[in-house]
Amino acid sequence: MSTIIIGTLVIGSMIYVAFRQIKSARKGESSCGCGCSGCSKSKSCHGIKIEK
Repeated sequence: MSTIIIGTLVIGSMIYVAFRQIKSARKGESSCGCGCSGCSKSKSCHGIKIEK
């Protein structure tokens, strides 16, 4: 019985995190929550912007 309860809690938390990530991605927010200025992967995440 405890295995089912713990499994349900783990799966529930995974589903919650997945939906939260999808929701923030649709809003255009960053996944880490700290902005992209100091991130080394910002160019691969948002593409390279060419300034004219």
